[in-house]
Amino acid sequence: MTTVRSFDSDARDAGLIVRLRALAEFPQLIWQNRNMVANFFQRELMGRFHGSLLGAWWMLVQPLFMFAVYYVIFGKLYGRGDGDPVEFALYMFSGVVCFHALNEALSNCCTIVVSNGNLVKKVAFPSEVLPIPSALVSIVLFAVGAVVVVAVGVTTGKFTPGIELLCLPIVILLQLALTLGIGLLLANANVFIRDVQQVWRIFSMAWFFLSPVFWHPRMMAELIGDPALTQLAFYANPAYSLLMAHRIALGGEIPALGITDIWWHISVLATWAFTTLVLGHLTFTANKHKHADLV
Repeated sequence: MTTVRSFDSDARDAGLIVRLRALAEFPQLIWQNRNMVANFFQRELMGRFHGSLLGAWWMLVQPLFMFAVYYVIFGKLYGRGDGDPVEFALYMFSGVVCFHALNEALSNCCTIVVSNGNLVKKVAFPSEVLPIPSALVSIVLFAVGAVVVVAVGVTTGKFTPGIELLCLPIVILLQLALTLGIGLLLANANVFIRDVQQVWRIFSMAWFFLSPVFWHPRMMAELIGDPALTQLAFYANPAYSLLMAHRIALGGEIPALGITDIWWHISVLATWAFTTLVLGHLTFTANKHKHADLV
């Protein structure tokens, strides 16, 4: 059966107000297509473990094994002076789990439109919801890792979750919004320039090492020297506030450097999440009518 497409000049020439209205109606669009999103989410999540003996248990086994490796290699083998190896391993592991979830979803978003070309070519298909299942899967994987962090931290007495733990759902929601915003930008750009996927791999590697996953914020402060430039370097990176907010919420020890209040990090993260979501949605919907002819 052949799908007949017609050119819609209204879609091409829609103004900013119309697109902002579409952004405001984005949650409603997601709800209207919730069954499709749920099916895509289930397929992507369970497809990771299809045919394996442990099945979904791999979501727990993998982060446990990862933490054990970090503890032995970075905590014991390399050492950390007078620091505690378990605490240091938890610090790194919490950062890796968070950043890995973010980056994996964004990497999937790069090709989400191209790989679903058969759906995108359908006139009524809401292609802007395609990144949502990948973003939700990344949140699930992060949640499993976060459980491991809290369980090991509480068991060893290194993490003491407090009232900040109640802020974790807010941080996760902002992480989801940030993922969708950047994901929509990448998905749209990759339709026009297929090199985006390759460039993103290089960029994400640099982003990983420039974020406080393995290193301590005070190390960067000592390297830069100027407090103002240090703060600028930190907050110009959306992953910084995301990592710090997660660590504070989970009860990890955060260095006394600058503002460490969780609500400050949440406000910075919210600014990044809102900005990227607006730009991503506006850019995607402005070029959506061109996607079918290019995929």
